[in-house]
Formats: sequence, C-alpha cells, structure tokens
Amino acid sequence: MAVALIRTAILYVLTITALRCMGKRQIGELEPAELVITLLISDLATLCMQDLEMPLVYSVIPMITLVVLEIIFSFLTLKLPFFNRMLGGRYSVLIDDGKIDQKEMKKSQMTVGELMEELRQNGLMAVEDVKYCVLETDGKVSVIPKKSATQKTLPLILISDGIPVKENLHRRGIDDGALAAILSKEGASEVKNVFLLYEIAGRYTCIFRENVS
Repeated sequence: MAVALIRTAILYVLTITALRCMGKRQIGELEPAELVITLLISDLATLCMQDLEMPLVYSVIPMITLVVLEIIFSFLTLKLPFFNRMLGGRYSVLIDDGKIDQKEMKKSQMTVGELMEELRQNGLMAVEDVKYCVLETDGKVSVIPKKSATQKTLPLILISDGIPVKENLHRRGIDDGALAAILSKEGASEVKNVFLLYEIAGRYTCIFRENVS
C-alpha cells in the first residue's frame, strides 16, 4: 500500500510539473499538438498507477521526453512561421461581411445549426449583422458584429443545407406551395439550391448553395 501511495504521489507531482512546463492555458485553449501531448502524459501517468509491478521509469522517461519535445516545438513555432502553421493549423473565416463562406464551413465540418448557435451565443440573430465569424485554431468561434447590428428577434430556420425544417415550417403555417412561393420570390428555383433560409419578424433571408468541391 505504501509503495502505491508513493508511486501515485510521484506521478502526480511529475504530471503537474509537466503541464506547468507547457503553460497555464486551460484545456479548451490548447492547440491540437498541445492537447495530444496532454492526453499522452495523462495516459502514461496511469500506467504505473494501475500496474504496481511496472518500473516507474517506464512512465517517467516518456513523460519527460514529451515535455522536452513540447518545449522544442514551442521554440520552433516562435522562430519558424511555417512550423507554427503545420502544428497549430490556421483559423477559418466562416462569415465575411455578412456572407457565409460555405467552402470554409465544409472544410471545418461545421453545420448551419452549429453556426447559428454560435451567433446566438454572441448575441446576434442574423447572418447579415455579422462582420466576421472566425473559427480559431483552438476550436473556439470569434464573432465580430457590424456596428449597425440591431436585430434582436430570434430567427427561425426554414431550410438548412438544402433540407426543409418541417417543424419550423409547420410552426409558421408554411406548406409546400407557400414555401415554393417564398423561394420564387427570393430567386430560388428548388429547395436543394438553398443553403440557408430563415425568417425574422416576417422577413426572409435566403442564402444560395455554392458549388463546393
């Protein structure tokens, strides 16, 4: 029992020290490479805790190696911009001056629903009220509103990525004929050609689907 306690205490201190050497950022703020190393260090620490017959050095040496690699990589990212892009990736501009970049959304694997949720969490209801929406390298979304943004009514999504949202259409009493009339007025011939259609206070906003390969 005493051996288990001592080994656990040593691994705990070593793990905390290793994470401190990597910086004081929270898990949600870690770059992909930092997150991988953090997970590996955690897994290595549990090996010797679970198997008391395994030499402690089997966890200690790999943990120290990972910390040293992280310090080296951090130095290289400061000195070599291309190395920083390779490890940390690049941010993605999802909305630029009220226009959705569908290619970036597909590349980032973000759905229309997720994008609209991010806007709502930042106090914005309409895409056209957004100056910039940026998916950062740590996975967080930064939303910068236009100075003229005044829309406070919650939008109701009627078409999402070419698929009608039947529940919302029913709530507004919009049948197939009425939907076709709305699309015709917005200049869309078919539902599948619409990337996003939403309604705010009786006003419709239609964003057409782009040919994204």
